[in-house]
Amino acid sequence: MKGYDIFSETLRGLSLLPIFGNPGTTELSSLRHLDDYVLTLLDGLSVGMADGFSQFSGNPSLVNLHSIPGLGNSMGFIYTAKINRTPLIVTAGQQDQRHLLMEPLLSGDFISFVGNNFKFKYELNSVSEIQGALKKAKMIAATPPTGPVFLSIPMNIMDEEGVFEQTEDVRTDINISNEGLAEYIASVLNNSTNPALVFGWEVDALNAFEEAEKLAEKLGCPVYSEPLSHRAPFNSDHPLFAGDLLPGSTLINLKLLQNDVVIFLGGDITLYPYLPSPLLKDKKVIFIGLNLQPKFGESYTVNIKTFMRQLTPKVQKKCNFSRPIDLGLATKIANERGSMGINYVLGRVKKYFANYTIVDESISSSTATRAILGYSHKKYFTAKSGQLGWAMPAAAGISMKEKNVLAIIGDGSFMYSIQALWSIMKYNLPVKTIVLNNRGYSILKSYALSYYPDMKEKDFLSFDLDLVSLTKGYGIDVREADKNLEDLKWLREGDSPKVLVVNVDRTIPKLFL
Repeated sequence: MKGYDIFSETLRGLSLLPIFGNPGTTELSSLRHLDDYVLTLLDGLSVGMADGFSQFSGNPSLVNLHSIPGLGNSMGFIYTAKINRTPLIVTAGQQDQRHLLMEPLLSGDFISFVGNNFKFKYELNSVSEIQGALKKAKMIAATPPTGPVFLSIPMNIMDEEGVFEQTEDVRTDINISNEGLAEYIASVLNNSTNPALVFGWEVDALNAFEEAEKLAEKLGCPVYSEPLSHRAPFNSDHPLFAGDLLPGSTLINLKLLQNDVVIFLGGDITLYPYLPSPLLKDKKVIFIGLNLQPKFGESYTVNIKTFMRQLTPKVQKKCNFSRPIDLGLATKIANERGSMGINYVLGRVKKYFANYTIVDESISSSTATRAILGYSHKKYFTAKSGQLGWAMPAAAGISMKEKNVLAIIGDGSFMYSIQALWSIMKYNLPVKTIVLNNRGYSILKSYALSYYPDMKEKDFLSFDLDLVSLTKGYGIDVREADKNLEDLKWLREGDSPKVLVVNVDRTIPKLFL
């Protein structure tokens, strides 16, 4: 059997279809008998689509990039997949091995080029390695800590004759439990004065919402989201949910000032910008999960879904926390109507899209997006890396698994990946997109307002784009919203892709200390 047939049959056996990609000459040899291919017009967008697809489905997916130029174009998306802990298999076509000595066009040291952005990286040497490399790549990508892996595939091995063996899909066991650890953590909590729980993205990835709520209710203590969680960490409608921790040491310290024990479950701490306060000094801090990157405190690797089932019967009630009712938000939303303030806009969005999966790249409005639209299982996704341009292709990938998807994107972010509209239109993906148009990089203006106030009106932080015409150029239905936002009803109707441009208040928000 030819190498390209071994390649295609192995992908089918490993459930690694469809392929997401943008192929070049060095990849064509591997694709001869593959038609289940999702094309993007820019290499990196295929990584973004695969990222969303894999996160929502829970399974690894495969990306097909073109040599070093394709890898280079995709590096920001690859980095986001790494930070998001998304299990991806990224491939690129190496030149024909028979003339590599001559350093031909599209050849190079792929393994060195990709650096430390992959858990595993390997260049195949012969047709006999195709099956084994793909199986190993999928297993490593899916084994915690999950993340992207890379295979360089010389184009000539696809024309070589090899032996195909029936491919069985690989499975990884993440049901890691530890009864002794449950006893220890229970003793820490039971001997504490005022504990707090901080949940992270693994709650959503493992669908551990029920377990998280039962543990929190048994303890009666406040529950927080890890700073900048890229997935839903807890049901935000639950009365024990106390909100998000913000990504600054001083702000975290103030929020957890009264707590002597802080347990992170399935999450971590992300900080930005630098603040001089020592983080959670003189508190007992413990991190528990599958994808830990310990920085301080104690850390233990377990499956939090299994672990919380073990832990909950062993803990005692320690607090009587009850979230205060926020009576001010409704008034604030109403008062912002005339100026199209972000709280007003998002309050109206919630009315029409409460049951939608939100893909958030609103950047300067992300705090409000999280607070107003809230969290629940598979209903919130963002880029943990802070990358611009991720949300639209990720939303497209998610929409291949879920019909009700809403991308909320800033106008600057929209332009980073506007070519994704072509793929959305070509495959008739039911993505609804709201572009929050404030005519500039509001997040940079906000940072400047706090740290470099003389820069907040710099010309290179503002722009004014005809977003409606640009969107029409891709054949997508688009409207510019009026002050009443009645077009939100139009946006929701039907299964075809649509874009609504909302011109929001341009007042610079104060997001930093």
